Amino acid sequence: MKIECADVFYRYDTPGDGWALRDISFSLEQGEKVAVIGHAGSGKTTLIQLLDALILPEKGDIRYDGQSLLALSKTKKLFSIRRRIGVLFQFPEQQFFHETAYEELTFALRNFFDLSAEEIERRARDAAERFQLDADMLAQISPFHLSSGEKRKLALASAIISSPEVLIFDEPTAGMDASGRKELTRIISGLQDVTMVLVTHNLEDFLGIVDRCIVLSEGRMAADIGRDRLVDRLGDLEAMGVVPPLVLSVQGWLAKAGIRTGETLFDMEQLIGHLKSGG
Repeated sequence: MKIECADVFYRYDTPGDGWALRDISFSLEQGEKVAVIGHAGSGKTTLIQLLDALILPEKGDIRYDGQSLLALSKTKKLFSIRRRIGVLFQFPEQQFFHETAYEELTFALRNFFDLSAEEIERRARDAAERFQLDADMLAQISPFHLSSGEKRKLALASAIISSPEVLIFDEPTAGMDASGRKELTRIISGLQDVTMVLVTHNLEDFLGIVDRCIVLSEGRMAADIGRDRLVDRLGDLEAMGVVPPLVLSVQGWLAKAGIRTGETLFDMEQLIGHLKSGG
């Protein structure tokens, strides 16, 4: 699915509040992976809600494969968009509410899609296997009794089980240790042909996945930078309150010393190996 934001403005009804988002314009092509970063209060959560059609722009519009969000809202057809989008909110395991992990996994299929019990079972087993979860075990255990890593995998499996065209992640690695972050990043990187929005404070986890990086600051788009140009924009990122990933900062320091790696590297182990080999 292609998504286009055109001059989007949004503000909440709280007295005295200004615009939460102002003049936001960008497009996401089918299959593109984009990171959205910015300090707290920059508008990231509001943008997620807009992209998921949970709230409507006060000005401007959002188009999904050419379909206007505002036009769809007037004809009460927003669900036709929402069912094509999967969202993994921050700490998704805190939103579990079913007795069994299997019920949690299949909730969307059972409630929003006209599928046979056999098809639901097939999709559930496929999703569980994809995330190295045992479907039979999920039917017998509370989601709250899973390990922290299994909970995050279950939440992600629940988001992709309906085969969404767009996936939106809100701080997907929040609260995870290094090994857990690495495993989840590996899983996310394997989700091909899906338009993806990754809202994160930890850009380093996703440098190997995203195509570009959108920076929000005080409700505005401060920058839209291709991944390969991030090293050239380190000073701009810092000026916008963004701490650059260490692997990029090191390459920036090396460049100032006259040492260039050629293409930008996004993994510290790759960078170390490159330097050890003499470039």
